Amino acid sequence: MGGKTDEIVIEAFSARFLRAYGRVAAFEGGFSNDPIDRGGATNHGISLRFLLAEGKIDLDEDGIADFDLDMDGDIDVADIRKLQPIDAQILFQRCFWNRLGCGDYPAPLGEAMFDQGVNGGLGAARKLLQRAINSASAACLASKPSPLSVDGDIGEATRERLARILNTPCCGMPLLIECYREEAADRYRAIVARIPSQAKYLKGWLRRAESLGAA
Repeated sequence: MGGKTDEIVIEAFSARFLRAYGRVAAFEGGFSNDPIDRGGATNHGISLRFLLAEGKIDLDEDGIADFDLDMDGDIDVADIRKLQPIDAQILFQRCFWNRLGCGDYPAPLGEAMFDQGVNGGLGAARKLLQRAINSASAACLASKPSPLSVDGDIGEATRERLARILNTPCCGMPLLIECYREEAADRYRAIVARIPSQAKYLKGWLRRAESLGAA
């Protein structure tokens, strides 16, 4: 793909993904290059650190990394500046929506995981789900099962517990999403406690956490 203007890339986006992307994009915004941002220069939610890892693919085999958009032989801030919303949609679907299997989870859980995957990484999104399941289990399951291991591995035990919560009348999706919001907020607070320079982002992060699962 590189910077070719005559290259046509076709990606199929579901209506559900596009709605989820729209909510995430509203938080991510346009180009910024804040030295405090650990991801580096960012545009439409795509950070330089992320693009260096994911943008070197060459699907059209033209010898140019698909996201070396200025075709100068590397991926740098100049390529971040050139990113368009469609580039973010392609990367977000490929690297977050699909890898997390967001479409396999009922709404709005899949959307919440997508948001946190984009903002914190795949492992963070999965661990938040396990923590939320543990919180919901403690709050509403009469048998008080042992907590899941919070390891980011969404295996049979996690899926069985998730199904149990969703099918228990006093639990259900509303409680699970509320727990997911709380766990996301706690994660943001922990980041600031560990890295005080990130405190400038906390207010926005907490708004983001509170919005998870909103219509």
